[in-house]
Amino acid sequence: MRLFFVLLALHVTIGSVLAGDLPATAAAPEEPPAPLAAALQKLMADEGHWAYTQTTQVFDRDGLPKEGLQVERYDPSQPEDQQWTLVLKKGRPPTGREVHSWKKKKAREMRRREDKPLGEVLDINRAQVNREEGPELVYEIPLQQSASRRFPAEKFVVFMTVNRARLTLEHFGLKTRESFRMAGVAKIEQVEIDASFATVDEKYAPQPREITAHGAGKVLFFRVGARAEIKWTDFKRVTPYNDRFVVKLGELKVLDF
Repeated sequence: MRLFFVLLALHVTIGSVLAGDLPATAAAPEEPPAPLAAALQKLMADEGHWAYTQTTQVFDRDGLPKEGLQVERYDPSQPEDQQWTLVLKKGRPPTGREVHSWKKKKAREMRRREDKPLGEVLDINRAQVNREEGPELVYEIPLQQSASRRFPAEKFVVFMTVNRARLTLEHFGLKTRESFRMAGVAKIEQVEIDASFATVDEKYAPQPREITAHGAGKVLFFRVGARAEIKWTDFKRVTPYNDRFVVKLGELKVLDF
């Protein structure tokens, strides 16, 4: 799901930092908080039903854009190997070589999403209300200890904001609790990911519309950092490719759209 992409951004941000580009909770209850569970269920029910355009811009330590925009189009109504299309690379139409390289990278990214379901990344059962903001509940959620082999899960915390009346997810945030070291030489001082949601259609749950990810740290004696912005636009409601065939009693009906 696209919410998991928010967590994948954590890997991207930390990786950029390393490359130079860029209170304990209470005992776990038996079930996650009902409002949070309902909001996540609504979001996941829409998985694969939205086509959208994804635009990514990376910034350097001084806040200046690096290269140009990368623009991709996602359409889950197409066969799996045709769902993603690279529209722009570095702000211009991509070359054949760039498309080939991008496809290989995209395939690896999609496998990583499938390998780690959301429940294996977030410890939803240990979610607690951190604060109330008018009609919204802000939940604090720890990461599962097995969330990643690249970073210590206990150094991070997730916040999810739920509208208690509509039971929808309104905001997602992830940040470091404290600095830590990686690979023996890199010190990660800060990682923050912030995702906002917006309503595309009143009949459906709000969708992620924008993410900002920021990382800062030191490699040996050099300070490095990076920031990225990812936006989703041009939403279109579609039928997932695997749902195009609907079996009814006594007949096979093919949905042609």
